[in-house]
Amino acid sequence: MSQLPIVRNYWQQANTWVPLEALLWPVGLVLLASMDPAGVHLFSFCPFSWVLENGCPGCGLGHGIAYLARGEWQAAWAAHPLAAPAVLLLLWRCGSLLYFHRTHSNHLKH
Repeated sequence: MSQLPIVRNYWQQANTWVPLEALLWPVGLVLLASMDPAGVHLFSFCPFSWVLENGCPGCGLGHGIAYLARGEWQAAWAAHPLAAPAVLLLLWRCGSLLYFHRTHSNHLKH
């Protein structure tokens, strides 16, 4: 418990440098790109995949992103047609977060 203020202070300093969301999306994309797209599906955090037999509408998106990272466009389309738009949307989101943070960070401090 005594280290909580130290962690909070470090967290606030890191968040003033770069927004956390703008950091986490690229990390997630890199992790998805580095996975084996033909590998066995072991575990999912998606609760729909636990309940529904056929999965949810987002199933296959990670495999599609991994195929995209390898330049296998047809396999990415077969895994999930929205893989490329999802990557573009997330990169746009990160860019807009960084732009907003850069242009408004002086106003947010006061």
